[in-house]
This record gives sequence, C-alpha cells and structure tokens, in this order.
Amino acid sequence: MISNIHKNIMGTVSFDGLFAGMRKAQDFIVYPVKNDGHPMTNARIQSDKRSGLISLTDGQVILLEGKYFTGAVKHTDKLSAEELLMFKSAIFASASGKAGSNGIVHCDNSGALEVFTK
Repeated sequence: MISNIHKNIMGTVSFDGLFAGMRKAQDFIVYPVKNDGHPMTNARIQSDKRSGLISLTDGQVILLEGKYFTGAVKHTDKLSAEELLMFKSAIFASASGKAGSNGIVHCDNSGALEVFTK
C-alpha cells in the first residue's frame, strides 16, 4: 500500500500510496507538524488529487473526496503493522524545527518527535 518513503525538499515525508478505491499509486506528502504540546495522533496527507488522514495509533487511512480537506470521506483502508512502523519511523526521522533542504523555505516539523507517544 505504501512504498518509496523518503524525505522531500521541504524536510517532511513523501511516499507512494495505493489505497482502496485507487487504480494507480500517487505521490503523497505528509504535512509538517508543529510542537504545540499535544501528541500527534493523525498524519495529514495530500497528493495532487486526494487528501486524507492516517491514524498513527492503528494505521487507519481515511481518504477524502478531492485534494482539499473539506470533502466527504470517500474511502477507508488500513496499513499493516509493518507499514505503520516504517511510516512512523520516517516521520520521526524528519523532525526538525527548521526542516527543509532548499535553503530558502523552511517549515516547523518539530511535532514529528511526538509520533511514538501514542
């Protein structure tokens, strides 16, 4: 379901995802997470055609209708325990207060340190 997990130029995680209801895998990015004192329970993901959430507690994938976070739930799926562990490890490894490698734009991804608290 997920493959090619890597750090992108913004310093967050990208991956190829093929979930229920999809014919081809799409390149998804994981939104950066600020450290606001609350544990990270869901990872927000987005591709050029879809958006959704991945629960970091049980691997539940919720894909929304359209590429913005305003649509209705279209499909649900679930990551295997191995996929969830690899996904969480990649998010944890991308944690930084000044994430990014292009030298111009940085984002606060310090909340990714909390990925294993749930």
